[in-house]
Amino acid sequence: MSNLLDTLKSYITPELVAKASATLGEEETGILKAIVGWGPSILAGFLSKTDDKDAMNGIFNSISDFNPAILDNLGSLLDGGNLAHNDPKDASGHLLGSILGAKIPAISNVVSAFSGIKSDSTSALLGLVGPLLMGILNKEIKTGDLNVTGFTNLLTGQKENIVGALPGGLTGLLGIGKLTSGDSDVPTGGLNWFWPLLVLLVLGGGIMFYLKNCNNQVAVAPPIVEQAPTAPAPVPALSFPAGTEEAAMLAFVQDPNAVIDKAKWFNFPEIMFDVNQATMKVESEPKMLAVMAILRAYPALKLKIGGYTDTDGNDKLNLTLSDARAKACMAWLIGNGIPADRLEAEGYGESNPVVANDTPEHKAMNRRISFSVRGK
Repeated sequence: MSNLLDTLKSYITPELVAKASATLGEEETGILKAIVGWGPSILAGFLSKTDDKDAMNGIFNSISDFNPAILDNLGSLLDGGNLAHNDPKDASGHLLGSILGAKIPAISNVVSAFSGIKSDSTSALLGLVGPLLMGILNKEIKTGDLNVTGFTNLLTGQKENIVGALPGGLTGLLGIGKLTSGDSDVPTGGLNWFWPLLVLLVLGGGIMFYLKNCNNQVAVAPPIVEQAPTAPAPVPALSFPAGTEEAAMLAFVQDPNAVIDKAKWFNFPEIMFDVNQATMKVESEPKMLAVMAILRAYPALKLKIGGYTDTDGNDKLNLTLSDARAKACMAWLIGNGIPADRLEAEGYGESNPVVANDTPEHKAMNRRISFSVRGK
């Protein structure tokens, strides 16, 4: 059985990376990291549906009908416009839209922060990696004469590799279980298969020379050229839907004239927890990922995390619960690579409601996690 990520890696040539870099105006290492981020993210999206027979039938049929000829012309996926009547990017877009849906912007922001390239460039690379993976999987189906059960087994048999390669923070969002304690030594964060690609990129000219002249007795190494110091990588251009709290927080961080005010908070009632617990619900992760992306894009940014409850229940218990929830958010961010010295957390219980606690809807607004900028 082929390792899907290794197969994907075999298609990422120095020439393809160079074309993507020139087309999108990004550093080649950033292009590589974005591909490294998208590959396992897409496969994890498929993995998340393996318990849904109808969804797996749909995925299987879409991939079985996909034309893998695009694998011979991947560079064309970086060009504008439809390639043909049956555009591979359209086929991939329809399938990924049905599987990942509203999660795509949040995933894209994480991949953008992970790779250090603009969000528009990250989205464009989805149009490369999606068809590439569909072509690879089509070949697996045809070569192995797989039915939908065999295809499902192909994915589930590689869950460890796929989850281990995901950028931090995407496991819960993509709806796949975390690795068990027996898998704890599997690397996480996507970089475990990035380094061979980076070596290939750096040595690309020499490798291509060797492959084309392998019958010669002596391989001539490429000359070593001393590189001038490179400028720091540009801050990735994050973007969030207008009117959202994360968009407002990003605008505040980016505004050089915005004065830090301890009384100013950005409220996220969408960050939710189990009843009377500090266990974050999976549906909270898109907002947490947005905050994480901002923190990663602006290394000087420091945040205070505030936890709040409604007025139901005991005041003291609510204060304790809100503090535990704020600290759970802080722990989540630290666990996903944000340094602890950039964060602080405190619970405020029932204080500072944003609206009166007079209806269930208003109480839900007051049960929230809030963020206050304390340094930028």
